[in-house]
Amino acid sequence: MPRYESWFRPWLDDPGPWPVWQMTPEEETAAAGLLREAVEPTCGQLKKTYGCEADTFGARDLVRRLADTAGATEALFRTALAIAAVDHYRARVTLRPPEPGGETNPVNRARWSRLQPFLMSRLSDCLRINAEPALACCAISGRVAAQWISEAQLRHQLKQQLLDSDLFDSVEVSLDLKLPVPGGDAWLHGETAKTLSTLRESLARRQPSVIEVLRDPATTPAAAQVLVVYRLEAAEDGWTTLACYDPAAEDGRCSLRLRQRGKRFVIRAQPASETLSAVSGLRLMDLTPAHPPLFGLRRWLRWVLPWGPLWYVKRRCLIWYHRKREQAVSVLPSDALP
Repeated sequence: MPRYESWFRPWLDDPGPWPVWQMTPEEETAAAGLLREAVEPTCGQLKKTYGCEADTFGARDLVRRLADTAGATEALFRTALAIAAVDHYRARVTLRPPEPGGETNPVNRARWSRLQPFLMSRLSDCLRINAEPALACCAISGRVAAQWISEAQLRHQLKQQLLDSDLFDSVEVSLDLKLPVPGGDAWLHGETAKTLSTLRESLARRQPSVIEVLRDPATTPAAAQVLVVYRLEAAEDGWTTLACYDPAAEDGRCSLRLRQRGKRFVIRAQPASETLSAVSGLRLMDLTPAHPPLFGLRRWLRWVLPWGPLWYVKRRCLIWYHRKREQAVSVLPSDALP
């Protein structure tokens, strides 16, 4: 049973229960502007790839509407926390959770004064890089047909043209049409399969990855659910389990189970949500590397002690010590899933 995992763990890498930030009007305007800047490039790419089909069911109109839809501040905050957790892991830095007392504690205020600008910067970088593919993903999966070139119509037109040429008494046209780029569910299946392949490669190097969980294509990317995948396990019955870190979960843990059926993926989230739409696909998010702010002794003695090796040794010991937690993630048995 193939298993790929990093040393990332939600109970070790969660930034802690920081209060949801209150974005200033300038920050909200900047975040919205990054989505709007991606509208024209995305619409141009859709037109180039799908031609007039980009407007048949309103794919480009959906892109413009999603870019004008305000994202939830809390969703953006959770996205920033997920990115920051991966940044700290890659830098081999453990972010200390807030001290008791909340905002009344001067230690927390000092840490937040340095952490909040970093989170906002990382969120802006994420939106700038991922806005175009995220908007295109919504438009293609929700507003482009899987067989966007009609084989029957094309066959009829070819047959009619050959008959009108008066070169043949009767004509029979047979086509084996291969679309250069699929749309709809077929495109979403390929995107999910590509994401799973990249996750395996990344986890084989002990590196977690950030993914966007694709649900309702009419939901703006600014309000999408973003998770950190830190383990992938494939079972003999065909189900693949992704262990994930979710900043919105109470204990930070959740899992996704996937299985390919025909030309689509069946995806189940655990724990199941009564408010969110069903999961339809996964998209790997592109992130640029960044160095998180340092605190305590490491901030002043970063070049004196071998912090990286010390972090590695401590991490291995903690994972071994808390190994029973690995078995505590509750998932449905495979035969209970439809």
